[in-house]
Amino acid sequence: MTITQEPTTATDPEVALRQLLENDPPADIVTDRVALQRQGSVAVVTLSHPQAHNALALASWQRLRSVFDGLAHDSTLRAVVVRGAGSKAFAAGADIKEFPHTRMTAADATHYNEFVAQTLRAVSAVPVPVIAAIRGLAVGGGCELSTACDVRIATEDARFGIPIGKLGVILGYTEAAAAARLIGAAGLKYLLFSGELIYAEDAQRLGLVQKIVPASELAGATARFVAQICRQSATTMRASKLVADMHGRALTAADTELLSRLSIEAYEGADLKEGVAAFEQGRRPVFNQQEEN
Repeated sequence: MTITQEPTTATDPEVALRQLLENDPPADIVTDRVALQRQGSVAVVTLSHPQAHNALALASWQRLRSVFDGLAHDSTLRAVVVRGAGSKAFAAGADIKEFPHTRMTAADATHYNEFVAQTLRAVSAVPVPVIAAIRGLAVGGGCELSTACDVRIATEDARFGIPIGKLGVILGYTEAAAAARLIGAAGLKYLLFSGELIYAEDAQRLGLVQKIVPASELAGATARFVAQICRQSATTMRASKLVADMHGRALTAADTELLSRLSIEAYEGADLKEGVAAFEQGRRPVFNQQEEN
């Protein structure tokens, strides 16, 4: 997998990331409407087909899965940002023009839904924080993709919904579980039954959005939040994501083994010593595996 390292003259990683997020990716790195860029230890995944509000084709879901499968094995990674190109949409759902070829039979629909499910699982499996930076429409598959991320930062005019009743399709189990984990069964039923597109303020009340910012501040707010992640212990951030994702389900043997390994890494590694020393010396800690932000 090729990751494009964005050239920049900025010396502050937060500033450099903000500059990257303020611009759409160059066309020559877009594959199947998806672009992957890198700013230091942060990957930026852009849904890039603004002419169609970043509608997700089947090939886009396949590309996203490949991208996130690769990111899951990148030991240098500290965070991922997912965004949409242009100013009108994060992603406005599936590419309905493809439906005659991809979803018009039960067998085709099962094939399509499995690709979507595999992609959402791949997003969730990345061991570092995945942040969705959302402006404009996050509808259908776009809304579902955002729910697989760890945190959603949205602009005031962002709109969310899963209006599948207007198409006659059904929501897959993985997509439903990802959304219900955030907004509960009742909240998901409201979105599905009403077919409404709700604004960010209502989405925040439901628990779908964690932070709302003016459109002009989305890049800066996202870069600041990612910088906060990168300044902290990488071990703590990985463990925090893991423990939070375990909420509400029974622990598996693999969960227990991973928690034990992270505990050893934390309490016998260098981060705890550095954190305590920095506190005692009244300075900011400088951990391993992080950029100086």
